[in-house]
Amino acid sequence: MLKHLTAVTLFAITSLGLSSQASASLILDSYASGTATPTTIGGYAMTDFAVTNGMGGSTTNVMSPISGSLNFLDQNNNPLGMSRRLADDVNWWNNGETSDYDIYTTSNYLITILLPENTRAFSFSVGANLGSTNNNAWLTATESSGLGIDNQYWFNVNRDNTPGFGIYANNSNGSCSTITSVTIDPEYWGVGNFSINQDQCTTTSVPEPSSVALLALGLLGFSVFRRKNNA
Repeated sequence: MLKHLTAVTLFAITSLGLSSQASASLILDSYASGTATPTTIGGYAMTDFAVTNGMGGSTTNVMSPISGSLNFLDQNNNPLGMSRRLADDVNWWNNGETSDYDIYTTSNYLITILLPENTRAFSFSVGANLGSTNNNAWLTATESSGLGIDNQYWFNVNRDNTPGFGIYANNSNGSCSTITSVTIDPEYWGVGNFSINQDQCTTTSVPEPSSVALLALGLLGFSVFRRKNNA
């Protein structure tokens, strides 16, 4: 069952409950170790990443199943090579998925996942080959507009605890915010089991009152002209 965590810039991220700050535009959901990633997050239908990178080696980016790619950056915003693994290949990744999926490991203490354009929601799991050391990791997220998740949300990750997270844009106020990046800081660890929602904002153009009035007058004039010609 998802725990609603919410996060608001300039306000502390709490582990229980939902902030009453209505202006929050990125929401953070957490699901416990051993729980499969939900198919929808915040009302957004999620698409899983294809299992393609289990051949080993390293990569600085991962193709989105929709468009564009995720790019891994280090603490200096330089491309970071992540080791490609499969979740079933390590004994310290505990998650409720029934099928295998890609994970990416590193010994760097901090990475940023730069997300592709039009990302409305993004979910992932975090695992680590560590003993239990209380809250030993944190994450934060940025967005194209609005407040984002600015404060660090702290959590525990170890070889017996593989938490999952879903971050999504709250555009219920008619805005068009997107998630642009997620930054995570554990110790030796892995991140993976990605799923994503990407959607362009679309707006319906409504004629201004003056345009509507001009159109109505034009139709009225055309009607009068036809009546005179038929008289």
